[in-house]
Amino acid sequence: MAQTAKNQPSRLILSLSPKAMEKALEQSAKQAHRLAYAFGVIVPTVKPKTTSRAGKITQI
Repeated sequence: MAQTAKNQPSRLILSLSPKAMEKALEQSAKQAHRLAYAFGVIVPTVKPKTTSRAGKITQI
């Protein structure tokens, strides 16, 4: 029974949609930054990728 309970969270994580995963990750990062700021620690950040199609040129 303990092993079954251990496996449940991984199934939950895998069942989330990519958008939900991205949102959860973003919220987690924001929370980490707030905590780090509260304790005076600098946390490196990665800027999110932009998915702009306006800059792409397609050749026919």
